[in-house]
Amino acid sequence: MELVIGEKIEQDEVLLKVQRKPVGFHTSSSDEERSGMYSCGLSNVLLSRASSWASLVMLLGAFLLRYFNPTEAQADPLAPFNVGFQILDLYAKRGQNKQILAVAVWYPTTEAPHEYNYGGPTRGMVAFDARPDPAGAPYPLFVFSHGYGGSGLSALFLTEALASRGWIVACPDHNDAYSAVRIRTGQQGDLDRRGFLSYLRQIASSGPADRVRYLYRLEEMQLVLGHMLASESFGPLIDKGKVAVGGHSFGGFTALGLCGTIPEQHDPRIKAVLLFSTGAGSYLFKDEELSAVRMPSMLFMGEKEKGQLRGSKSMLDLQERIFRNLSPPKYLLVVKGGTHFSFNNRFSQSLGARLMSGSETQFEVIRRYSMAFLERHVLGKEEAEAVLRQKDPLITDYWSEPLGSLGSAVVPLRIFAGPRSMSAH
Repeated sequence: MELVIGEKIEQDEVLLKVQRKPVGFHTSSSDEERSGMYSCGLSNVLLSRASSWASLVMLLGAFLLRYFNPTEAQADPLAPFNVGFQILDLYAKRGQNKQILAVAVWYPTTEAPHEYNYGGPTRGMVAFDARPDPAGAPYPLFVFSHGYGGSGLSALFLTEALASRGWIVACPDHNDAYSAVRIRTGQQGDLDRRGFLSYLRQIASSGPADRVRYLYRLEEMQLVLGHMLASESFGPLIDKGKVAVGGHSFGGFTALGLCGTIPEQHDPRIKAVLLFSTGAGSYLFKDEELSAVRMPSMLFMGEKEKGQLRGSKSMLDLQERIFRNLSPPKYLLVVKGGTHFSFNNRFSQSLGARLMSGSETQFEVIRRYSMAFLERHVLGKEEAEAVLRQKDPLITDYWSEPLGSLGSAVVPLRIFAGPRSMSAH
């Protein structure tokens, strides 16, 4: 079963703040300064103290100006851009009807960012409705599909950070039958949970012959891709040769559906695919369809979900099947202590929400490897290879199959440990 219960029902904050380097200062005096001051007359003492206070006020003013000035350059040289944020409304055709498709878009801007409340306690540092920065163009494009019932804000821990490194990122609110969270309105208090769970069971019992009912998601992704590439605001700023897609859970099926698994849905503009814990990305495709994906891929799963069943197969079986069939270069990583929900931000401080979302440490390691993958295989940055070859204590299992091993189930580079069915190779 592609279990996404509570994927965005109750989620908590992830605070992605623009990091500034404050001006350091101190107010303590040395023994020599203090003894000299005390040996002076009262007037000298007062003048000295006045001067010290004046200096302190000036330093404090400089500190506050630098720390709170949003136009100050970021401390991280790899994230040199301020981040703009917009919400677009597109119109998706569904049968004879048209539905609004809300799309969250992050992008580089020169305008000053401010703390922004995405809903509940979830905040970021963005310039809302700011103009994109044309000076750094062209930018690569990343389009991400959330899990069933989630929202375009689900992977905020990654999307806002990517924009700070020079990406344009677009994430739609898919028009699923049931939605726990929406971009504009946040957590939905009137969610029919019984209906939601029933629909999840339907998805989990589906196979390739049943996926026609879910193709609306692929059409919505295509709508977003087409709009971003053709829009007056963003189109001229996008490098059309550097486009990637990604997805979590049911969104993994959505992303893979555009990458060659379904010939009539294949978008040749896509150069790489990033997948977070997707069972549907396995059981909704045949082996030969997954083998038709001829681009770099990176797949994550949580350590604690290895034995969890989706239908008759464990999540480990399903992830292995995807990894085995996809063409190299490809990567499979298992996040220590991770669950199916470790790839979600959360919108509540409740215990249930914490259990159904990732931690800051998990977000950091997922983000680091994801960025390195995209920068290496979409942007061609060779320096990102060093990150991809790192062993991290928060990654319990990790395989990488480099280009040149087409058609082989053997994993030439096993960075450390791994799933049972691959450990013999």
